Amino acid sequence: MLYVDCFAGAGKFEDGELGSPSIAIECLEKSFALRKDEGSLAPKVYMKFIELNHAQDLIGNLTQQPKGRCEVISGKFEDKIIPLLQNIINEHPKGLNVFLYVDPWGVKVLNAELFDAVADVFDSSELLINLNSFGFFRDACRAMKVTRFDNEATIFENILGDIEEYDSSAMDSVDELNAVAGGDYWQVIVNNYGNGSIDGYQAEKEFSEQYKLRLRQKYKYVLDMPIRLKSGQHPKYRMVHACNHPDGCKLMAENIAKRTDRLVVDVQSGGQLSLFEQTADNEVADDVLLEKNVRELLSKTTDFVRLNEFLAIFYNEFGVLCDVPRLSSGKSGSILKTLEKSGDIIVARSPELTGKNQPTKFWAESKDKTLSLKGK
Repeated sequence: MLYVDCFAGAGKFEDGELGSPSIAIECLEKSFALRKDEGSLAPKVYMKFIELNHAQDLIGNLTQQPKGRCEVISGKFEDKIIPLLQNIINEHPKGLNVFLYVDPWGVKVLNAELFDAVADVFDSSELLINLNSFGFFRDACRAMKVTRFDNEATIFENILGDIEEYDSSAMDSVDELNAVAGGDYWQVIVNNYGNGSIDGYQAEKEFSEQYKLRLRQKYKYVLDMPIRLKSGQHPKYRMVHACNHPDGCKLMAENIAKRTDRLVVDVQSGGQLSLFEQTADNEVADDVLLEKNVRELLSKTTDFVRLNEFLAIFYNEFGVLCDVPRLSSGKSGSILKTLEKSGDIIVARSPELTGKNQPTKFWAESKDKTLSLKGK
């Protein structure tokens, strides 16, 4: 496995808080410990950290790592990423899984063609992108000379002013914006904003949705999570995850659901609980909506499909409206459990029987348990 942190930083902040390289290494160690407890062999993992300004500090913070696991690459992401991937391809022509963490706090260096190439070249590839969607919209308005409000520049500055961008220079070229977006679809959105058909919130969200659709040309599952500090604000940015494996999508959806609780309750609401569970987009997803969406998906599921794939398709199509237990594995009941009891779905489990020769009833897949389902 190749893990590349494309804008790694120093590995530790001035206040002692861990940066993304140190967090990733901690996660790796925990994973290795779990595999050892299970008696499984650990995979070979190569961790590459690209850093322009703090490479020496990062090297100093990684001195305790086993030889050959970590490499700090000093320089610009846009100069280093293609040679790095080419070298990896030459050394490991088959069987390599690649995970790129792309967190530039800006959009100028994002390159749709690069992300396409990663999906084409490697056996398995995942992206986790920090998409400054509103920053893109700001530059797009400037490039197309679209202005609706006298105080528009102030609005953009209030939202984006405290974000330290990797490259804060504005994109004034339509070609530059096309390269980031992977097409010219964004121009229609900016024109609709300019003529008053949509507001800034709708424009940002529409661009984010179209950006995900563009990624889906190469990646089957694409999720996103808006990060905003107060309910109703424009997102500071969106974390976008793309992969081609249902388990990767399901795991990311679980993480987004967990972090949504903290983001909505602790950060946006100052710790005040709500009567209703909310998504990261501050929308209420009740059981009526969840069942409606599940039934809609089941109407298209005429052949048996594995549970994890069904869940991945659900999140990919409808977004992370809830955590996994509300859909399948909750002890007090869930949407799919309820539909099984009512006879609206057909479920096939392996193993079919427990050690006491009773029918199995599990609603979560694991290494030795599989579940497939389809609509009636």
